[in-house]
Amino acid sequence: MLTEILRELGPFLYMINQGNVGDALIAASTVALFEKEGLPFIPCGQNLPSGMEEIVLVYGGGGGFVPWFGMLPHYVQLFSDSRIRRCVILPQSFRECDELVDVLDERFTVCCRERASYEYCLSRNGRARFLLADDMALVADAGMLKKRRIPLPLLKMEERAWGKCMKRDIKVSLVALEGGGKLAVCLRRDPESTGRAEALASLPLNTDISLYFMRVIDDIPHAFAYTRWLLKALDQADVILTDRLHVGISGALLGKEVFLMDNVYGKISGIYELSLRERFPRLHVLNELNEFPWVDKVLAAPDMARCRKKKAAYARKIGKAATLSKYLYYRKEENGVLRIKVCGLRVCKKRLGPPPVGKAGTSSL
Repeated sequence: MLTEILRELGPFLYMINQGNVGDALIAASTVALFEKEGLPFIPCGQNLPSGMEEIVLVYGGGGGFVPWFGMLPHYVQLFSDSRIRRCVILPQSFRECDELVDVLDERFTVCCRERASYEYCLSRNGRARFLLADDMALVADAGMLKKRRIPLPLLKMEERAWGKCMKRDIKVSLVALEGGGKLAVCLRRDPESTGRAEALASLPLNTDISLYFMRVIDDIPHAFAYTRWLLKALDQADVILTDRLHVGISGALLGKEVFLMDNVYGKISGIYELSLRERFPRLHVLNELNEFPWVDKVLAAPDMARCRKKKAAYARKIGKAATLSKYLYYRKEENGVLRIKVCGLRVCKKRLGPPPVGKAGTSSL
């Protein structure tokens, strides 16, 4: 149904819902759907272009229409633009955002990704068209997104190194389970956390993978790149415990056993009931941490902080790092070569300028 609604628009501008690597998965899945269906879209960045008298807009799905991140005034201003002739808002969560819902009128078709958001919007607004729809990440082909490459000039070298760092952090934090499986703990530490999993979230082995981004994801090339890194990092685990919705969805798309804990306003349980329960039999929602079958195993796992400190100390000792941020090191060489070392991974080299006089190139490491 959603594809038919988009097709009726004709050519449209597409604006990503900017955010973290979870939003990158949503954006990459959305663009892949547009390409598959042959929909005529034009990326427009985070501002509506000037010089257009009428605009047909598709705004990306996500979870930004809540009061915890300070973005509601921006959205109110965006959707109040009188040049918008038609607008489709892809599946979003709505909570405590009366001022935003009130500006939506007959020009808007709004998709809600859980029933609570749908009922809230209907109770506030009788002018816009509201629909229930699955989160856009669920249209993803995980295999395709994991393989899709982005031309390297579009991404800074340190961003590519940070993607390797994300994968490495997950790898060194995996907990071995009975039967040979490996568990990744990916719990959030922000205002959306319920705090019910604090006993695990505070451990060094917890990796809040949604925070691994060097920029706000607001364009298509970076959305595909960070999605690829996210899927590659999570593919190392067999079991995932998380309260990040799109970490859980990524794991489910990869065929992992996923245990989800809810966030503070019920987004995860709502989307689970609407879209995930029947689709992913190996995805489970927990009410309390003691329902997780391996909680004692995780609490007894070795202290990963010592392992990380040992690696960092070794890197400093051998003199290949000037600045330290977890595993990421930078050093600008005198001969115009930038070296980036990710501890435990290979050293990358990039020439910053022309070779020094008398030197034809650089030696390999």
